[in-house]
Amino acid sequence: MKGFPLIQAVPHPDKVLFTFNGEELVGYVFNPFGSRPFLFPVVGPSGRYVTRIGHPHDPHGHNHHLSIWLGHQKVNGVNFWEQNSPDAGKQVHRYVSEIFDGGLMSFLTAHVDWVNSDGDVVLRETRTVGVEFMADTREFFIDLEHEFIPSVELTFGETPFGFLGVRVAKTMTVNDGGGAIINSEGMRNEEEIFWKRAEWCDYSGPISPDEWNGLTLFDHPDNPDHPPHWHVRNDGWMCPSHFLKKGMKLGTKESLKVKYRIFVHSGKADPDRFADLFEEFRQE
Repeated sequence: MKGFPLIQAVPHPDKVLFTFNGEELVGYVFNPFGSRPFLFPVVGPSGRYVTRIGHPHDPHGHNHHLSIWLGHQKVNGVNFWEQNSPDAGKQVHRYVSEIFDGGLMSFLTAHVDWVNSDGDVVLRETRTVGVEFMADTREFFIDLEHEFIPSVELTFGETPFGFLGVRVAKTMTVNDGGGAIINSEGMRNEEEIFWKRAEWCDYSGPISPDEWNGLTLFDHPDNPDHPPHWHVRNDGWMCPSHFLKKGMKLGTKESLKVKYRIFVHSGKADPDRFADLFEEFRQE
């Protein structure tokens, strides 16, 4: 068949699974009983999971660490970050409105309501999740676009937690596996990168005894407070913190859009390659 879609977004009852030639790459999970949608699994070029659910040494205390997810700790005082907080809200998946399968690219568009503990909708979100595959290297990009439309006058409060969070596989971490974190400014690991501004950040490490994989997170220049401060940990965590120094207000006739790109790659970090990829992303 001409133009056969090698990358497909396959609907399941509780998720959409992005596959290449029938092999899973990325799952977009929207379990209606959970606190938010998230991406899991994420299968690297090695064929192994490059992210995980929960902190490797504190699985309950960090059970809100759902592989790759989006949230914010202070939205009109509602916590859309920690699941066990008494002031926690929920991101309620409503429906998937579009699925596209291309040759080496596929995407979905989903609609999510951010709901407080009283059941009131604080904001409505439209999110697009796309996967683009490199058949020669088995590396791929995950593109994330989020548009937030307030239902009420809205304040994203000052916090280190918002928007995107990434929890890498245990063996890839600096502490447990001898992995490495680098950023666009040439800094390395938590000791140098923590709360520093950068255009991108990469977390790479061993995924098997003789192979490394990694994830490079690119923050788009149109995002708030770009380049963001980075919240990174040697235990396997990274997050661009757009609201570390100040919050943001949105009126009911305003909206906010944010864009991220994650490069799931083989081998150790390649800063020159990542810089070129960021320049491509900057133009989009």
